[in-house]
Parts: sequence; C-alpha cells; structure tokens
Amino acid sequence: MFRLLHVLALVHAGAVHPVPAADARVCLDAGQTREAIAEHKLGNPVAAERQAAAAHAGSEFLRSRLCRWNEDYMYEISLLLRDGHVEQVFIRAVDGRVVGKDGQ
Repeated sequence: MFRLLHVLALVHAGAVHPVPAADARVCLDAGQTREAIAEHKLGNPVAAERQAAAAHAGSEFLRSRLCRWNEDYMYEISLLLRDGHVEQVFIRAVDGRVVGKDGQ
C-alpha cells in the first residue's frame, strides 16, 4: 500500500518522467474513450497495447483503459508477466511515450 501512494518514475531516453498519483486519475468508459480519442486526436489504443507487450517479452495483454491524469491522457495497460505478476504500463496517449510502470 505504501508503494501505491508514491509517485512512480521510469527512466526513458535519459529522462525521468513522473507518473501522477492514483488519486489524480479518472478513467473513462468505452464511450468516453471513443469521444476523447476523436476530440483530442489521441493515439490508437491497440498500438499502445502492442508497444507495452513488446517491451515485456512473453507477457500477455490483459486490459487497457484511457485515463485522464490532471490535464494529460494516459493509457493504463495491464500485462500478465511470465512470473504471474500483473504490471501496469502507462503510455501517454498523445505521443505514445512510456512514462511509467507499476506492478509486481
């Protein structure tokens, strides 16, 4: 529980990108997701899912959802890792950049 309350970070391309705290996140349902993708010209969720799975060889895709964190849209992608742990990968919906991960 203690870990979930802290801001997560992942080093990507030499820079640290903070992931907003979970309480700042509002996730959208399917209809809201379609509207947000069209309105804000967000990236394809299937491409984000493939990108997350490719970064974790041998993982299985479980689910994805579009969440709004403050003023940014992120895809939260859940993967089942080979060791049985579930990991969430966070990808910016605007540009497809991996900004963080949580799990284990």
